[in-house]
Amino acid sequence: MGINLLPSQIYNKISAGEVVERPSSVVKELVENSIDGGATQISIEVLEGGIKKIIVTDNGCGIEPEDVEKAFLPHATSKISTEDDLVSIASLGFRGEALASISAVSKVELVSKTENNDYGTMLKIEGGIFGEKHEVGASTGTRITVADLFFNTPARLKFLKKPKSEEHEITNLVEKFILGNPNLSFRYIVDNKIVYNTFGNGLAEAMYIVYGKETYDNLLEINYKRDDVVITGYIARPTFCKPNRTYQTLFVNGRVVSNYMVSSAVQDALESFIMKGKFPLFALNITLPYDQVDVNVHPSKQEVKFAYSNKIYGIVNTAIYKAVSNANYIQETKIENEEIQQVSKLENTEKYINPNYNKKLFELIANKSKENVNSTVTLKNSDSTLDKIFAEKFVENVEQKIQENNNKIEEKITEKINLSQIKLEEVEIISEKTGNNEKTQEKQTENLQQNKIEEVFNNYKVVGVLFETYILVEKENSLYIIDQHAAHERQLFDKFMVEVKDNEVSVQQLLIPYVFEVNLKEKEFIDANLETLKEFGIDISEFGQNTFKVFAVPTMLSQINLKEFFSAVLEDVGGTMKRTTEFVKDKIARTACRAAVKAGDKLSNDEINVLFNNFKENNNVLLCPHGRPIMLKFSKTEIEKWFKRIV
Repeated sequence: MGINLLPSQIYNKISAGEVVERPSSVVKELVENSIDGGATQISIEVLEGGIKKIIVTDNGCGIEPEDVEKAFLPHATSKISTEDDLVSIASLGFRGEALASISAVSKVELVSKTENNDYGTMLKIEGGIFGEKHEVGASTGTRITVADLFFNTPARLKFLKKPKSEEHEITNLVEKFILGNPNLSFRYIVDNKIVYNTFGNGLAEAMYIVYGKETYDNLLEINYKRDDVVITGYIARPTFCKPNRTYQTLFVNGRVVSNYMVSSAVQDALESFIMKGKFPLFALNITLPYDQVDVNVHPSKQEVKFAYSNKIYGIVNTAIYKAVSNANYIQETKIENEEIQQVSKLENTEKYINPNYNKKLFELIANKSKENVNSTVTLKNSDSTLDKIFAEKFVENVEQKIQENNNKIEEKITEKINLSQIKLEEVEIISEKTGNNEKTQEKQTENLQQNKIEEVFNNYKVVGVLFETYILVEKENSLYIIDQHAAHERQLFDKFMVEVKDNEVSVQQLLIPYVFEVNLKEKEFIDANLETLKEFGIDISEFGQNTFKVFAVPTMLSQINLKEFFSAVLEDVGGTMKRTTEFVKDKIARTACRAAVKAGDKLSNDEINVLFNNFKENNNVLLCPHGRPIMLKFSKTEIEKWFKRIV
């Protein structure tokens, strides 16, 4: 059989199969090109899930007229030029395959203009074949229209999902671009309706716009540096979890990627804070030298490999742990008053008629004074006619609303919905201006958590016990309700983990050592995890061929069924040491739960005082090992509102 040299029409379609899987793949490649081109404003418009049309417009550097056709040739790129460039790739795109692949399976129209040219250049391509090209009037930047995706590859077209499903994929991607590039302005339009319109004012605003106020109120900021690796972003409190990993977004040097190791590092850091089967919401950016990460793993560039995986795991794990362990987990109850309800009505009205709703509402609730509120609702710097029309309508409505309210109500609105104040009180963590000194950061975060513990467990007054389960504590102008079982459970778990850390685990010798046999694969797994098991107080050693003997177990696990325990451990044959560690910790958490005082156990005043003193001395996190809250707080003001003593 002879060997054929494939023509460009065929190998471009083959290449397109790797780069262009669906409409969201097209959006990804075009938006990444816009970002690489230095754009600060990017517009994304899709029709019928992107199958009918995708339009991406930016204000970037544009393409020179003589390079317009060259840009659509296979392996044509402006981002790398030598083999050495592959070692430290700084741009989002670099393969030179995207435009060629997209144009091979769609109808493309490009209009681009550089700052130095008076006119732009328009080029049409259909199924990879160049067509009309001429000068046109245009603004600096590039607009690419991709129509009738897969029109010439019907076999690919029939495997696409319904337009709504494809639209959902694109929306998820655009949200990630917004979170990953918070200093850029994005406009996202679906079937002629504006979905997102951001102004590039930072990650806090981006998180608020994408996830909403409730999520924003539960965010913890991450700002951690070790050596030449920086971790920034936000993670939701362990008490605000999701049932799956949909809300997890990872960036490496600004690139949207997926990496199981990083996801595991985050999940492992939360193992004693989060309920089983729940997953944290986060948006994290890992910044590190370009030569320490390989993005040239797959044509889609969505997977990366780290040169020092263990180092990255440790840094991410530490950054997350510091943030969540030093957050405030005292659950506060608040009554939504009339003023907040009025603002909610304003929100519901504005978000349907105003594309600038997200930006303006955020500014309205983020500023601390009436002067700031009045100034931020006036949009003076809008560039487009459409923005100005909506801005005038928004300003008119807001000014009317403010005029209707007296100064007292305005002050209450500012006080109640001031996100900046909430951030200061509840979300402030190691991102304080402590420089890059890690020891200073650790000290400040320890002090922060200690202050939160002492907020309750100093100068308190026990006023009673409710349902023989919940301890009622009065302190200053607040009432605290404490779950005695969850509190004791946390203390037992933390005490054991400190013993593990200090290599001082209290063990109990077995009267009759436990002996069990394994097969060869199971033996290799036990051998690899011997040190892990011994760290947790399980004295185990090899006892003949494919046989092990257990001489002692930690005192906390003295009642454990060793046959069931090792059967469960060996279910993970082929897994990692980390998974074994998680399993043992879960066993300890469950044992702590069984050993802790129960709901219905009557505690004396002395026992309650011992429980409280342990919290103060050991600086325990105010969550049980399974992620449930330990404490609930009611302010005197809120209680008096219940009884209508104040309004």
